Amino acid sequence: MSAASHAQACESSGDQPRSRPLAGAAAGLGDTRVIRARDFLRFGQRHGIDYRFDGARFPAVAHHLEILRGRVIEEEVRSGWHLTFSDVEVLKPYDSCSTMASPLFVCVVMEGAIVVDTGGRRQRLTAGSALSARLADQVSLRVHQDEGQRLRTLNLSLDQAAIASLSQRPDITELLDAPRPHLHIWPLPGYLAPMLEQAVMPQPSPGQRQLLMEAIGLQLLAHGLRHPGPRQRGDLPLPERQRLERIRQRLHDFPAESYCLEQLAAMASMSASGLRAKFQRLFGVSVFDYLRERRLTLAHELLAQGASVQQAAFESGYSHASNFSTAFRRRFGVSPRDVG
Repeated sequence: MSAASHAQACESSGDQPRSRPLAGAAAGLGDTRVIRARDFLRFGQRHGIDYRFDGARFPAVAHHLEILRGRVIEEEVRSGWHLTFSDVEVLKPYDSCSTMASPLFVCVVMEGAIVVDTGGRRQRLTAGSALSARLADQVSLRVHQDEGQRLRTLNLSLDQAAIASLSQRPDITELLDAPRPHLHIWPLPGYLAPMLEQAVMPQPSPGQRQLLMEAIGLQLLAHGLRHPGPRQRGDLPLPERQRLERIRQRLHDFPAESYCLEQLAAMASMSASGLRAKFQRLFGVSVFDYLRERRLTLAHELLAQGASVQQAAFESGYSHASNFSTAFRRRFGVSPRDVG
């Protein structure tokens, strides 16, 4: 699976910052329906997104091309807080690229997978993963959606006025102003996943739904804006960051292997305590919390593709199905047998 080619240049815009969803589908479509290339074109013109299909930008013959089938629910939960839930079947692969500045954007992948690319850094997000982004005119975000999958995403975007309103609280201002990368990828806490499922469930009253949507938005901000701590991530020299990234990549690519801290520390040319502290500082999560999250998200993918519980447990690094089932239920709020 590959993201959009770097040769496909994104169009820049001098307009004022505007918030918008980038992953999933063009918003504003509440009913299940087929979404065509022309729908993306209209949406992209309004919200500052460049969409491409098979490397081409809207050839005339492609306007009727069927890209998605599904539904999108869009709500403004507070002034300037835009929440978008997409539940779609991807019929044709496509890429989206931001063309405007955006002060704060959060995307959670609830099912399926997307590939994100910003500044040459490419990563694949699967179920249970999230990203936070702040985009300047010169820093675009590309997102690739592969065909043949069910893709469910929940997006939260805040405009500049909403950011300014939050900044009236000194403690929150510190969180918003903390140095952080343009793109931050983080695991969704296990307790939050079932809460997000309520985003499209009917509620007893409009008031209760409003409170639930606000609570979801606040939870996403609380985790997506995690403060890096008293020592900033930029303290680490480039060679150390590169060695730590190699460790992270190995855990991502080979999660089923058996690891110990001393073995990983030797691979990183660090002491065990040094690896523990520096990995946490750079990635915002401990070494083995990252590994557990990767194993469980891989298992979720395998189950969704039809694997048995035993097979998913084994291929994701769990030697005992009972231990796997306990960890899976704690992480996703459902039994492995309920997936698929």
